[in-house]
Amino acid sequence: DDVEKTEIESLCVACEEMGCTKLLLTRIPHFREVMIASFDCTHCGYSNKEVQSLGEIQEKGCRWTLKVLSSKDLGRQVVKADTASLKIPELEFEVPPQAQPGVFTTVEGLLQRAVDGLEQQQSVRRAVNAALADQ
Repeated sequence: DDVEKTEIESLCVACEEMGCTKLLLTRIPHFREVMIASFDCTHCGYSNKEVQSLGEIQEKGCRWTLKVLSSKDLGRQVVKADTASLKIPELEFEVPPQAQPGVFTTVEGLLQRAVDGLEQQQSVRRAVNAALADQ
């Protein structure tokens, strides 16, 4: 198992102090080689975690289904590629491929990113089409 870890000091985009970036190069079975990057700032508490694809996607993709039956299920860790979609049929909700960067997070983290993305442009949507923004 080839795992290459690197830790470097880097500038925090939030407070401009020095923080720590950790890089992990690894291969995810049935997927591809990836770089998992994690930044943490001890000065302001800012953190960011991201997954970047390094190799070709394997010929056959995977479909994973998770039924959330309790709040504990929201804490499950997941790796979501930038080419993956997230669907919640019960809510008629979908995050299409390429709408979010690849990320290593939890199920709750994926949902929070989707909410943040929707809220980010809400004022613009409201100005253009108030009825659509209220949906």
